[in-house]
Amino acid sequence: MAEIEITFHNKISIRTQAQIFIESTLVSTGVVDPGETCILLAESGRYDIYLKSVVTGWELARKLDSEASIVTLSQHKGRYVIS
Repeated sequence: MAEIEITFHNKISIRTQAQIFIESTLVSTGVVDPGETCILLAESGRYDIYLKSVVTGWELARKLDSEASIVTLSQHKGRYVIS
């Protein structure tokens, strides 16, 4: 299966770990500092993305069953939002 690139933009002030899962298998992971971008690889098709704080390990946000090639984590009214 062909791999696709998923561009992750971290627009919050927390160092973030991004994890890409297909079904229950971890296929890609990366750590992104505030204001930075990283490229994650996944098989083409749908995937789940989980975003966690590197310091605490707490989940900040998640998006299930996504096909997006660009993912941005931002903060809106005190909540973390994936777009």
